[in-house]
Amino acid sequence: MTTSPARTGAIVKRLFRDYVAGQWPVLVGAIACMAVTAAATSAIPLLIKLTTQYLFQDKRADMLLPITFGVLALMLVRAASWFGQKVLLDTVGERVIAGAQRDMFDALMARDLASLNSVHSGQYVSSFLFDANLMRDAVAQGVSAVALQALLLIALLAVMLYQDWQLTVASVLALPLAAWAMERIGSSMRRATKRSMEQTGDLTIALSEFLDGRRIVKAYGLEAHASERAHARIASRLKTLLKVIRRRAAAVPTTDVFVGAVLAVTIFVAGYQTLHGQLDINRFAAFIAAMLLALDPVRNISQFWPLLSSGTAAAARVFSVVDVRPAIGDHPGAAVLSAKGAVAFRDVRFAYPQDTSAPAISDVSLDIAPGQKVALVGPSGAGKSTIFNLLLRFYETDAGRIEVDGRDVRDVTLASLRANIALVTQDPILFDESIADNIALGRLGATRAEIEDAARDAAAHDFIAELPSGYDTRVGEGGLKLSGGQRQRIAIARAMLRNAPILLLDEATSALDTESERQVQEALARLMKNRTTIVIAHRLSTVLDADRIYVLDRGRVAESGGHAELLARGGLYARLYSQDLNDGAAAPAALTG
Repeated sequence: MTTSPARTGAIVKRLFRDYVAGQWPVLVGAIACMAVTAAATSAIPLLIKLTTQYLFQDKRADMLLPITFGVLALMLVRAASWFGQKVLLDTVGERVIAGAQRDMFDALMARDLASLNSVHSGQYVSSFLFDANLMRDAVAQGVSAVALQALLLIALLAVMLYQDWQLTVASVLALPLAAWAMERIGSSMRRATKRSMEQTGDLTIALSEFLDGRRIVKAYGLEAHASERAHARIASRLKTLLKVIRRRAAAVPTTDVFVGAVLAVTIFVAGYQTLHGQLDINRFAAFIAAMLLALDPVRNISQFWPLLSSGTAAAARVFSVVDVRPAIGDHPGAAVLSAKGAVAFRDVRFAYPQDTSAPAISDVSLDIAPGQKVALVGPSGAGKSTIFNLLLRFYETDAGRIEVDGRDVRDVTLASLRANIALVTQDPILFDESIADNIALGRLGATRAEIEDAARDAAAHDFIAELPSGYDTRVGEGGLKLSGGQRQRIAIARAMLRNAPILLLDEATSALDTESERQVQEALARLMKNRTTIVIAHRLSTVLDADRIYVLDRGRVAESGGHAELLARGGLYARLYSQDLNDGAAAPAALTG
């Protein structure tokens, strides 16, 4: 699919409006430097003319030093102005990258989970790195082509016209044909570049997946399989990139073919004029010097068109990320929530966007009073995690309503809703920052003393203090420098620091060894005090003391009640509990709170 000229023009206009327009002082400085460069360059043919006339024809010794120092001064001015415009243009280009990356990141952070989950994260990484760089090159080269190269070409054409208008007319006859050839090359470049960006995203996906799954790759001996898949994507991308290289490389020689024809015609006309006494050697030397100098801007402008094609294709992908608006946001008039902890689901129905054939939950109703501990149990896929996702408004319900303290969660701001909820997941998410920074994510701006108090409550302070850098120890990618129990206690400390009235626990002990589980359970018991707690229970022994247990099956509430009541019924809960006992998972580890 080819980008139309109108579409390309709209993309370029937006690119300059959004990321370049705010940098006019820098651009004006760069253009001023370009004007000096163009003027200095166009003066070179005139100096050649003076040199030929005064030194070689008139033999004037008094002009030797002035011409020599004039050439030196001219080249110094040209070098300084070139340096200035290069630094200023590259500054603009790097700011374009930074601005685009900020906008992409902000747009991604504002998206709802359904939107984020619809595209592999590797594609986003590719846009951040590869596409943003192409945008920068297009902007920097674009300004250079429009300003510097155009100014150079205009100045040198003026010199050529001044020396001989007939030769100048003959020399520009091929420019329309060269422009047509560049447009054809640019069109092909757009298609190839778009394909190469897609393949770069595929390669990024493969790399991130195999690195994330490196333990499985090693454990199952999948190194050769991983390499084979990566090699195939690398080869496919290489084939497309080589096509891009050929298209881009074709720009200069294509231009040179037309320029060569023009040069031949120019020499023929100049020779004819000289033989008939219409052109002297001084004017011819100045004209040829100007014409040869004009070849560089013509070549550079011809190279710009393929680069513009790549840049507009990249910008289109960047804008496609930036322009997506979150489906879930604050409704007009949304209030700020300050919850006491009552939670209710009223006949809630929901199906995930990727699987609308069967709802994840249907007609689910829950009533949870402030300070209660409620457990959600049931087979895998019963809808337990979906309840958490809907309460946090990661997704919107298809029917029914969810209330906190009697208020529909859609009528309060997202920020205030989530500020009243703390989440501890089965697999704790830690970032490659210090331990203190990871705990502080529970409440940004917390003091060091508050962070350490939260760590003590989570039974994490002692092991943190034993680390070489204590709370300043970096945890590594995903917290890999810490054990599972240590990571979980840091996650609990984060929730402690948040001090939210509603606590969501996706059973935080199911993957831990006995000693780590004991420590984590003690920390959780402190965390749950005086909070409304909803627990997704994988080990039923951890929820024996729950105020109410909701048993989910195929997205519906199959039964609810206390532990003893549900056992007496002999229903699904009794079967799950019996299975739990037989699996040896039911140790006397009831939590209080």
